[in-house]
Amino acid sequence: MIVFSRRQALGLLGGAALVPLTPRPASAAETWETVLPAASFGSYTAFHARWNYLYPWGDQHNGAARMYGSPTDHSQVSLSGGVLTLTANRLSQPDGKSTSHPHAPLWYRSGAVHARDLIVVNDRFPAYEIRGEFQAPTARGCWPAFWLTGADQVWPPETDVLEYVGKPVNLFNTWSDHDGRPDTAEVVERTPVDMPALGKDPGTWHTYRVYIQKLDATDVAVNYHLDGDFYGNPGYHRGRNWVGVPMNLIINLQMGSYASFEQDEPWLNDPQQWAQQPGPTGPVSLRARNVTISRTRVS
Repeated sequence: MIVFSRRQALGLLGGAALVPLTPRPASAAETWETVLPAASFGSYTAFHARWNYLYPWGDQHNGAARMYGSPTDHSQVSLSGGVLTLTANRLSQPDGKSTSHPHAPLWYRSGAVHARDLIVVNDRFPAYEIRGEFQAPTARGCWPAFWLTGADQVWPPETDVLEYVGKPVNLFNTWSDHDGRPDTAEVVERTPVDMPALGKDPGTWHTYRVYIQKLDATDVAVNYHLDGDFYGNPGYHRGRNWVGVPMNLIINLQMGSYASFEQDEPWLNDPQQWAQQPGPTGPVSLRARNVTISRTRVS
């Protein structure tokens, strides 16, 4: 366990498939049930019943894209053939600056959605499985993510099931609080997966999965899988103080910001670089299909 700032953690690379440390066995009284079915991208009617547009808190976050999408605006969030497509387009000039640190200039229009159902690990629902298949852009300036974070803007917790930050390296991250320390010193367990080193192209379909299970009164085990293989640190990650905390499931195609620069560049102090926000000039897309949430219920 190492304490990092979020900016430091995003620069770490490497990782390899390892054998998971198995959490406690499920009780015989637990039965699995589907919370979010795989068919939610099958039509706009099904989608609107299960998903909301934008982030839970609005149209901006810590990147260089403002999110768009509504039942009447499918320019950045669209469905076809059971596939959700989020598209980012670069603007001719920034549309202001993000209200979130580090206040990136908003060079892009893009898309984000979040599931209507919340994930809450507790005594009644002690285990969850969240999975989906994705084609992800990973060029410099692209920041796609499939992740959970605390509802009502409570952070942490956070688990990144898919996160590429301007490189073809997926970051399995588990963020927990650290005894009241400030946000710049949260506890993060991370398992980076270098996709080209494994002969994998993130732009083709891959299955990303997280299994979260209650360990004790406060903590959960977090197991990450990519295409059926387990990736750990070296075993399961530990979500500290996650029990009973509601979490949102989010899919977004963020752009710029941390994804535009190498982590050792002094870009925060370079106004010219910061204003340019290196990234794709043409449209890029994140595609998702067969996204599901399942959980166990204690009878």
